[in-house]
Amino acid sequence: MHISTRRAAPGLLIAALLTTALLIAALPSAATAGSPRGGRAPVLVALTQCRTLPETAARLACFDRSVAALEQAEANRTIVIIDQQQVRETRRAVFGIALPETGLLGKAEDLPQIEAVLAGASVDDSGHWRFELADGARWIQTDDNVIARRPRAKDAVVIKRAALGSFRMSVGGQPAVKVRRLN
Repeated sequence: MHISTRRAAPGLLIAALLTTALLIAALPSAATAGSPRGGRAPVLVALTQCRTLPETAARLACFDRSVAALEQAEANRTIVIIDQQQVRETRRAVFGIALPETGLLGKAEDLPQIEAVLAGASVDDSGHWRFELADGARWIQTDDNVIARRPRAKDAVVIKRAALGSFRMSVGGQPAVKVRRLN
């Protein structure tokens, strides 16, 4: 997200700033005490405090300074602004990878399963299947269950969370096997 302070009319600028603040506030980790720092980012606090200034010119000057600081923080990657759609896409991309619970992507249980397309599959030396999905995710079978029909590229894949942090994958509508994410 990029907000330009050079060309926007003051009314549009304030609307854009409030939208940005709402996007930041909507993220659980950025706006709650559950974040690693224990609260809101100082640059966001400064931005929201501008609304309290009664004089229009002072309020606009405060917004200009705060937006410049926000843009600088984003450019330096000291603050990252993402929307809920980006959170969902990221959560899906890291499905199956053991990550620490930081609250940045919500709870792991918020995404109980994913559906994907198989790019390819092969059997390793121990007789376990290795699966590569179209998005590049690689998984390996961890149980000894037999897959009756050889998985083929473009087969539909459903991966579900199972007990104790494990995962079960069904390929092409066949019974599921236990799997573990490799990458």
